[in-house]
Amino acid sequence: MGSLDSGSEASTPPPDTAARVREAVIVLLVCVMGLGGLLWGLNRKPAPEDEPARGASATHPAAIVREDFVGDSTCAECHPSIAFYHDQNGHSRTFRRAADRSLADRLDGRVVADPERPGVSWEFLLEDERFSVERRHGNRVDRVPIEFALGSGYHATTFVSRIEEADEDAGSRGNLTLREHRLTYYHDDSLRLTPGQKAATSLPGTDALGRIVHGDEAFDCLSCHVTLTSGTDADRFDEETMIPNVTCERCHGPGRSHIEDARGGLDPDALVMPFGPTRNSTEDQMRLCGACHRHPADAPPNTIRPDNFELIRYQPVGLMQSACYTQSNGALSCTTCHDPHRRPSTDPAYYTAACLSCHTPTQPEQVPCPVSPSQDCTSCHMPRLDSGQGIFFSDHWIRVRDELAPKPEDHPNETE
Repeated sequence: MGSLDSGSEASTPPPDTAARVREAVIVLLVCVMGLGGLLWGLNRKPAPEDEPARGASATHPAAIVREDFVGDSTCAECHPSIAFYHDQNGHSRTFRRAADRSLADRLDGRVVADPERPGVSWEFLLEDERFSVERRHGNRVDRVPIEFALGSGYHATTFVSRIEEADEDAGSRGNLTLREHRLTYYHDDSLRLTPGQKAATSLPGTDALGRIVHGDEAFDCLSCHVTLTSGTDADRFDEETMIPNVTCERCHGPGRSHIEDARGGLDPDALVMPFGPTRNSTEDQMRLCGACHRHPADAPPNTIRPDNFELIRYQPVGLMQSACYTQSNGALSCTTCHDPHRRPSTDPAYYTAACLSCHTPTQPEQVPCPVSPSQDCTSCHMPRLDSGQGIFFSDHWIRVRDELAPKPEDHPNETE
């Protein structure tokens, strides 16, 4: 048998033959590596950056994993200043058990006359850590429990209670039924009618004790005031596993993997959350804010009109009709003027600076506004108007207003 020993002269091929052998081997290796890479790519588990954020979106999770949520206090470990300001923001206190709020102590024993019905009075009671209201009319007394308090209190606090049903799935979206109480507590320490419950303009479902809300409307009412309605099912409201208030993770998404990566020493540039200022379009942001503050896509037909006074409450709807938004090429959004982690500023100069950041003349003969070119933009173009019940909002439909648009003097505070 011939030897293959490298010292054997017969085993060494000529130079041109050796080159051809090397080329063949290289081609074979490339083919094998390519096939292996294809098979790996077809069968691999997606890398974290390829996976959708757990929960699918920050506002409407598709797959609920309660343990993925870490809470504001954990976020505050690395973001203390943001956490501090968020704690002062209305988002952080928009859902409470009614009996747990100091408001329940202040209202205990208070009696008020019904604003519309003579001879009817209401008394608020806090007994054994249970908050309720009694409606009295002659000899009839109706006691209604008050379960939840919705709203930050900066404008108002509306009381809501679940209506228990025999169906074991009463907490599910389709079977959820709420009572929105007739009286709302307002920032001026008054108790007046809840918007939508005046006798002349009452919404469907309104009765002597308040308004009954069913199904999707009831579920959406609660979901806009919480981060997670249930730790087990996105279509349920479960008080035991819910996450109250609009926390960091309502907008940025569940933080567990983010925290673990940060504590593990991952490159800070890789520590991104599902929603952030440089990773989402203006439309993404408007839809995120509009999920609760309303988006034009959700407006009923024929309601988006300059003379529709009710749009004042729905800031994204108005803003997205304005020329400032439509002609900004995606530059203008809610966060152009508002830091989402802080309470909105009340300083007109703050907003004037935001206006002038875009409306600064580039030529000497250009004047951004012939009336007031460098100050107090919002008093004319975004006036604060009474949305009803003496609650004022800035009209975000930025425009040169005409006689068809609502003016403050057209809507004096309602005294009821």
